[in-house]
Amino acid sequence: MRRRKILFLAAFLMGISSWVPGLAQKQNWPKELVIAEVPVESAADYEARYAPFLDYLKQKLGIPVRLFVAGDYTAVMVSQAQGQTHVAFYGPGSYVDAIEKANAPIEAFVKEDSLRSGTVYHSLILSKKGSGIKTLEDAKGKDFAFVDPESTSGFKVPMAYFCLEAKIKPKEYFKRVAFAGTHESVILGIAQGTIPVGVTWDTGISIATNKGQIKGIEDLEVIWRSDPIPSSPWAYRKDLPEDLKEALRTAYLEYENTPEGQKWLEARGLKGFEPASDADYDPFRKVNDALKKPECQL
Repeated sequence: MRRRKILFLAAFLMGISSWVPGLAQKQNWPKELVIAEVPVESAADYEARYAPFLDYLKQKLGIPVRLFVAGDYTAVMVSQAQGQTHVAFYGPGSYVDAIEKANAPIEAFVKEDSLRSGTVYHSLILSKKGSGIKTLEDAKGKDFAFVDPESTSGFKVPMAYFCLEAKIKPKEYFKRVAFAGTHESVILGIAQGTIPVGVTWDTGISIATNKGQIKGIEDLEVIWRSDPIPSSPWAYRKDLPEDLKEALRTAYLEYENTPEGQKWLEARGLKGFEPASDADYDPFRKVNDALKKPECQL
């Protein structure tokens, strides 16, 4: 009798999978989706800030969604290359590096659409307002902070500018050169006067302002602004099931249509997400090539 009940239950469940929408197609999905972001803020802020987005994705996808908080850019790249992370947020340069250096089988599927500048953003060299450092010449001999060697706006783009246009070798031009680790660390260090000069992204200014950490860009002196940079991508592993990829694209693109999504995105300085492709980031393959030159080293 017990065996017949088990067989009946198994047949019943198989029958359900044939007519319940989405159940059969999710059979090859991971039991838990893991997403990550290259470090922008302090690690303590991530869990709380991402909770509404994780809940939204869980509801849309029908599986648990967890955030992987990495210590640096390389950890995100390696975790996705090894399959420990399914979806990750990168800067354009670190996205290219994840493919070329970490051999991550990934592909960009959406990119940020910011309130400030749409689907582009800028790298900024900054000092504290009133510090007397208003130009790159004023910054000579001062301490300088990059973000991370894999950061697009926090290292690669300004480093290409120093090498190809300004003809500056940072370790010779500045008193001391350091990597602060996150954009937030650079912004707060400059605002608080502990970092005389540093580089970050303009979206980071919006995030810090919305968090009440600074009053706004008026706290800072903009010494240099880069040309427009294609906005940062979210990338998934290519080996994810096609129906999961489609579900992810749809979820990201539709998030701005929800009240919770509007609030979450605005706090991040975003209107929403737009479709992206791998080809959008070809310009950064050229930046990477430039930075391999001996004259473009720190």
